[in-house]
Amino acid sequence: MTYVNSFYFRGLNDADMEITVLDIQILKALHREVKEVSKLIEEITTPYKALQQATKWLDQQEACQLLNISKRTLQTYRAKGILGATQINRKTYFRLSEVELLMQGERPLKKQKK
Repeated sequence: MTYVNSFYFRGLNDADMEITVLDIQILKALHREVKEVSKLIEEITTPYKALQQATKWLDQQEACQLLNISKRTLQTYRAKGILGATQINRKTYFRLSEVELLMQGERPLKKQKK
């Protein structure tokens, strides 16, 4: 038989407190179920981990710090097409790989005309 008991008592500050006593079998079963759910989540997310690690994103502050520029200069880079960005809900993100290319001088600072 398994038992779950709850006891209520008045605490020091007149606040109700609850103590729940679980049978060890219930606790072990709960532990097994949590482990199973954890394994399922791991299996589901494994294919996407490589993609997530391959594409690192920086917010404006991080991009400015890496490039050693102001937010206004970063905005100018976006406007001129020097550095691509993605906007999600009013927040702008930059690919780390693109920022690194710009840092290495492999991207032109001015957009070339055709």
